[in-house]
Amino acid sequence: MRDLKDVRRDISAIDHEILKLFLKRMKCAEEVSDYKMEHGGQVLVPSRETELMNTMLQDIPDELKLEYSSLLRTTTRVSRKHQYARMLEAEPQRLQLDLYPRNNDPKTVYYGGLPASYADIAAKDLFPHAQRIPQNSWEDVFHAVLDGKADIGVVPVENSTAGTVNEVYDLLEQYGLYITHSHIKRIRHCIAACKGASFDTIKEVHSHPQALRQCQQYIKQHNLTPVEESNTAVAAHAIAQSGDLTRAAICSEAAARLYGLEILEDHVNDADFNQTRFIAVSRFLSTQEADTRVSLVLTLPHIVGSLYGALAVFADYGVNMTEIHSRPLRDMPWNYCFYIDFDGNLLRQDTRALIYQTMQECSYVRILGSYSVTQDSEVKA
Repeated sequence: MRDLKDVRRDISAIDHEILKLFLKRMKCAEEVSDYKMEHGGQVLVPSRETELMNTMLQDIPDELKLEYSSLLRTTTRVSRKHQYARMLEAEPQRLQLDLYPRNNDPKTVYYGGLPASYADIAAKDLFPHAQRIPQNSWEDVFHAVLDGKADIGVVPVENSTAGTVNEVYDLLEQYGLYITHSHIKRIRHCIAACKGASFDTIKEVHSHPQALRQCQQYIKQHNLTPVEESNTAVAAHAIAQSGDLTRAAICSEAAARLYGLEILEDHVNDADFNQTRFIAVSRFLSTQEADTRVSLVLTLPHIVGSLYGALAVFADYGVNMTEIHSRPLRDMPWNYCFYIDFDGNLLRQDTRALIYQTMQECSYVRILGSYSVTQDSEVKA
């Protein structure tokens, strides 16, 4: 058996040879991109890559075929990345984005629920000078923005305890709206009831499904029956209107005070670290220098490795992916779209090149928005 130092010395020598060959291959990739810019043609030609794969694997031992296949796929992918970036830099018109001025001071902001709901509070944090108008549902918010009744809509998309709000992402696609702002708010639920109620009298606790999930251990410990409502503030208002001492609401302290309920206990969410991320949605895609986050949705061909290949592109560009989740396609059972958030800015060349490559290689891509992420003072603390 050879000494480990000798083996590592050989590995370093081999890596230097690979480096030389890699640089030669990238030079060839540049020549390919120059040719295609002059004569036309797609960067990704699946038949060509399949032919290359089949040819190169003929001389590889069976026990190393998967390893070499992975290496070859990575090499061809980063070669395409180099071509896309080069072509877009030379011809910026290859990526056409209809960008509009950002509305940072809207007159009207719609949100789901009632006054003192968490969405109302988040809307005030984001747009303190706007008129805030409640709606019965998140879909009503989207409909109002699409019709131009509202300048902006504010809705929740994610909670640190209960997870993604899938319905909102579905509405983003359904209504074709765009994210312009994002705000993280610390959520501190309380349990509130009518005057005279106590833990000896209450049997049910009413709230939004997300809030109930955020307090499920507390609810079980107190042997309460959870009842879903459309919103935390709606729950508080309904309990106050009912006068029923057997029912309570999980809501914000602001909602309890506004609707005249007594707070039986505060901070009842199971996790101390309980935060919800809200977004502002608009009819128009916009960007500005301060933006730090981009969201998009994509679908992929139903073939082996398509998801891995799409996600690996983000790593190729050195981009930090901050969130990903899937949703089933309505008309294609067992097929999915993927919602992805990543650090970037639509004004930056690397972000644009990433989006350009993704649009060229995925079945469907839509940019959902460009924005910055703010936090309220309690989160920062």
